[in-house]
Amino acid sequence: MATSGIVTSFLGALQAALSVLLTMAYGAIAARLQIVSNSTAKEVSHLCVSIFMPALLFYNVGSQLHLDTLMRYMPIIIWSISYNFITIALGSLASQRLNAPRWTIVAATFNNSTSLPLLLLTSFEVSGVLKPLLVPGDDDTAAIRRASVYFLINATVSNTLTFSLGPRLLRPLPGRGEPEAWQQRPHAMQRTLSSADDEDDIHRYDEESTLVYEEEHETVQKKPPSRSELLWHHVIDFLSQFINAPVAGASLGAVVGLVPWLHEQFFEKGGIFIAWLTSSIKNIGALFASLQVVVVGVKLYNSLESLRRGNDVGSIAWRPTVGTLLVRFAIWHVASISLVYLLAAKTRLLPNDPILWFSMMLMPVGPSAMKLSALSDVSDISEKEKMKIARFLALSYMVTPLICFAAVGSLTMSEHLMNSSHL
Repeated sequence: MATSGIVTSFLGALQAALSVLLTMAYGAIAARLQIVSNSTAKEVSHLCVSIFMPALLFYNVGSQLHLDTLMRYMPIIIWSISYNFITIALGSLASQRLNAPRWTIVAATFNNSTSLPLLLLTSFEVSGVLKPLLVPGDDDTAAIRRASVYFLINATVSNTLTFSLGPRLLRPLPGRGEPEAWQQRPHAMQRTLSSADDEDDIHRYDEESTLVYEEEHETVQKKPPSRSELLWHHVIDFLSQFINAPVAGASLGAVVGLVPWLHEQFFEKGGIFIAWLTSSIKNIGALFASLQVVVVGVKLYNSLESLRRGNDVGSIAWRPTVGTLLVRFAIWHVASISLVYLLAAKTRLLPNDPILWFSMMLMPVGPSAMKLSALSDVSDISEKEKMKIARFLALSYMVTPLICFAAVGSLTMSEHLMNSSHL
């Protein structure tokens, strides 16, 4: 890519990042003017995740998925799972070695994989940043729509892992004396005698009555669950957390997309559902990206206000903070570009789609997910740690324009791959 092309791409990516930042700022302004309260923002966020995002996933996945394109999305699923678990493993090791807070593992692992990339793609379409990656017969709209599906599939995997693994990663390390779940439940040996009417009855409790009680008690006492029962309970509990609205929306979209008759009726011209049902689903799905970013702005403002009013909010340790930001904006930037480039250039594991390469290079990069704040609210961590998380998230989104470097790097390397592959 020529120098002028790099500058143009950099400016386009910078404009896209600033557009996202301004959208967040509008949410902060609305909160500052008391147009939107914190409780309202939480309700809107819940609405986005429960209704708008599943609708968006249903439409985009269903419309793009066919039997002949199914294998195109498998690399994204494998890539999404891989980079998340790699970060968890390395983050856990670094947290133990450096004595860093547990929340830094979640902050380093789960980035904003949904609203930010989708809003960036919208800005890319306007600025024409992705034009160099268009193959013959492709156009801006089709490329952006295809990239949206790639990012949404990645978001589905990332959100599923966040909801299922996030709370566990925030918990204190084992070995601190917390009882097992079955030990926390009161059982017969811990109960007092309910048949005793008063204290005198207990004092008159002689050896014979004690033996009678213990004999009867043995027949009703529940034994602690076996190792296999505990394992099965944990497996069921773990799998149940993978059932959520976004996964349901993506799954329904996949079913409709893969069944030819349903795909024709929902997404092709002349279908019986396309003019009313599909159109309505598309409309509410389109609300997700910008509205969710506005909610992020509201939450960040309220978090900073809570910090300003607090007495002892503590300070953020600079080492884990800088380390986490480096992982989010630099380390994964270099690693993802290098790995995807090698896979596309040296193997046949990836389809010949420059938009796919670009999307995969950009997927692990960006600020930490705002869900970290919600996870902290339901986890057993101190209020001071929650305030530190809020401050870190505010800082993370302030440096969001750094993502333009990742966008330019991904674009440059994807174009180089495209030219070397003679697409």
